[in-house]
Amino acid sequence: MNHLKEVQAYWDLRSHGFSDAILEEADSALGEKWTAYFRETLGRTPLDILDDGAGAGFFSILLAQIGHRVTSIDYSGGMVEKIRENMAARGLTPNALQMDAQQLDFADESFDAVVQRNVMWNLDDPERAYREIARVLRPGGIFIIDDGNHYLSRHDAEYAAESEWLRDKMRRERDAKEPVPGSHYAHNPEQVDFTIIERIAEEQPLSFLRRPQWDLEQMIALGFRDLRVEIDGAGLPRHFRIAARKRAET
Repeated sequence: MNHLKEVQAYWDLRSHGFSDAILEEADSALGEKWTAYFRETLGRTPLDILDDGAGAGFFSILLAQIGHRVTSIDYSGGMVEKIRENMAARGLTPNALQMDAQQLDFADESFDAVVQRNVMWNLDDPERAYREIARVLRPGGIFIIDDGNHYLSRHDAEYAAESEWLRDKMRRERDAKEPVPGSHYAHNPEQVDFTIIERIAEEQPLSFLRRPQWDLEQMIALGFRDLRVEIDGAGLPRHFRIAARKRAET
C-alpha cells in the first residue's frame, strides 16, 4: 500500500511543532555534537550536500552554518516552508525544494555528500531511496544516515519484550517539568494525534526489518565502502548512525 500522501499530510500537520523542536535541538548540546561529527566526517572544505528528507532543517542549518552548500528536500510542503523560514532567520541562504526522496529530481552525481535523519522508516520503498542516494552521489562521496528501529517492536517479539524502556522514555518526556530539548511532546501546539503516524508506520517495510543490518546490506550492494557504524541501545540496537563512502571510479 502506498502511504506517501498520508505521510505528507501528517508532517504538514506537524510542521510547526516539529520545527520548534528541531530549533531547540540545534541550539543544544546535540547540535554541537552533530556539528563536530560533520566537521570530522566531511572535512572543512565546502561541499555540495543534499539534506534528503530534511524535515524542518536540523541538518541543513548545522551544515550551512559551517560553510557547506546545502540543498534541502522534503515531500511535506509545510516542512519546506519551515526550512526556508528557519534558515533565513539565522542569516543562511535556503535552497529548499518539495521532492520525494524515492524519486529525486537531480542529475546523476550531483552531490559530494547526502545526509538523512529519520527518513527511511517513513518510506514505502526504502530500497529505491537508497538507489537514488547512490545515483546522485559523486564517486567518493559520503552518505550519512541517522535512524532507528522506531516501530519494529510492533512486529518483532524480541524487540517488543524490550520496548518498555521506550514507553518509560516517552512518559518521562510527556510529564517532565523541564522538557528534554527537542521533545516532541513539548512542541505540539496543534495537538496533532501522534498515533496517526504510528498506524502508518506499522505497515511500512522497515517496521518489519532489523536495522542497521538491512541498511548495511543495501550500502554494500550499492558499492559503498569504508562503513562506520555507531549503535545506541542497551541490548538490541535502537538507534544508529552510519557514514559510508561511495566507491570511487577506477
